[in-house]
Amino acid sequence: MKWLLGTAVLGLGVTVAVGVTANSAIDEEVVTVHRVVDGDTLDVLRDGETVRVRLLNVDTPETKHPGKAVECLGPEATAFLADRLPAGTEVELEYDQERTDRYGRDLAGVFLDDSLVNAEIARAGLGVPVYFAPNDLFLDDVEAALEEAQAAGRGMYDPEQECTFAARAQQVEDQVVQAEDAAQADPAAAEETATEAVEAAEGLLVLLADVEPDTLAAAGLTTGELDRLRQDVRGMRTRAQAVHAAAVEAREEAEREKERAAEEKRKAEEKAEREREEKAAQEAAEREAPQPAPQPPPPPANQPGAGYTGCRAYVGGPYVDDQGRHYTPIDCETKQSLVP
Repeated sequence: MKWLLGTAVLGLGVTVAVGVTANSAIDEEVVTVHRVVDGDTLDVLRDGETVRVRLLNVDTPETKHPGKAVECLGPEATAFLADRLPAGTEVELEYDQERTDRYGRDLAGVFLDDSLVNAEIARAGLGVPVYFAPNDLFLDDVEAALEEAQAAGRGMYDPEQECTFAARAQQVEDQVVQAEDAAQADPAAAEETATEAVEAAEGLLVLLADVEPDTLAAAGLTTGELDRLRQDVRGMRTRAQAVHAAAVEAREEAEREKERAAEEKRKAEEKAEREREEKAAQEAAEREAPQPAPQPPPPPANQPGAGYTGCRAYVGGPYVDDQGRHYTPIDCETKQSLVP
């Protein structure tokens, strides 16, 4: 398996071709570490002169590239190499067919106590194999070391590493689940969370669309693994979109229900106001209408002549007619009082 040099934010997947210059010398030498530059580059002292060495057949994320931001796991790779090779450490350099690249850097395997540091970086999951033709002397060792990292879940294969594809996919999954849970209790919150989940899924799909398999950018994922990851993330996006659509519909229905309730309240208030106005008008009309004269009390039932309807003399008397006039019952022919 040959690897092409990828750039490196674990997720951008831009492949860069790097040329080398011919040098047929194949040898070994012991030098002293001056300083670590980044995860796959260091300066050494050779006969009092500082020489830059690029570790062969391994590539780590960028930390000091002038045209790139610090990439995922770049600082960790640099720290790993600096911890392994502090200044003053004696190391052995071993060269392959072509010794230097076009930038004047030595291309070498770096050994510390018979351990190949190039492979140690890959074993920590902080770099992937890379092939600079014709130099492949350490490629098999680095590839085997990376397989160990993958099996152990180290570095770029650690799901807890937030910048790797696996971790980013898990973050999207967590957002989708959060949106699905919120949809049961709070549609408004679900709408916002689902929107964020859709955006996160789409952003990750953009990165996955550009990445090449078996590169540093792909964190060593194969074509099949990348395809499955893309499919999983598309499924997450679909679920988030469904939650978002349902949340929007629930919100709009709630708004419509609120409008209906407000309209019903308005109508009820208008009806109550009309009834108050009608009642007030009726009361006012009743107050303004003339009051009928009070009816005279009927004569006592035990008084002679009570309820009399015959002839009467309006010369006073104990009886009162319906117009309030006092009278005395009389005989219609004799005109004599009928009561003592």
